[in-house]
Amino acid sequence: MGYHITLSRPKEQQGITGQEWADFVRGRPELTPVDNSAFDTVIIDSDMNLALHYADGSVFTKNPDSPRIIKYMVSIAPHFGGVVTGDEGETFTTEADCGTEEDWASPAVATPWWKKELPRGMRFVLGLLIAVAVIAILELIKAK
Repeated sequence: MGYHITLSRPKEQQGITGQEWADFVRGRPELTPVDNSAFDTVIIDSDMNLALHYADGSVFTKNPDSPRIIKYMVSIAPHFGGVVTGDEGETFTTEADCGTEEDWASPAVATPWWKKELPRGMRFVLGLLIAVAVIAILELIKAK
């Protein structure tokens, strides 16, 4: 499925029309239309990694690998009276919200095993094991 960043108007407003998007693309020299695409797709500065897709009243990008395309979407959002959001509901309103190239390039720090949260089933099993161990220790103490 992938992770999408979407530029759209608030729900109470009409979506971005295909004609609005086409007029916008025509006036922007950095945007190049891509043929043979399932969507109305353009790329920024001839870079296939910087693809914007138009469909159903919104503009989106899939699995961005740098903040550059999100920053571009934030910069054009006022033209459409829109807002840029991620799949998890986060909103991008300024370039600072998008992070930096260094942020995106740095590897994620692995969480140590003792700080990872266990799934619910494992927590239940671990709780049972601890309860059995405590009961066994109490029985041993009583037996002496």
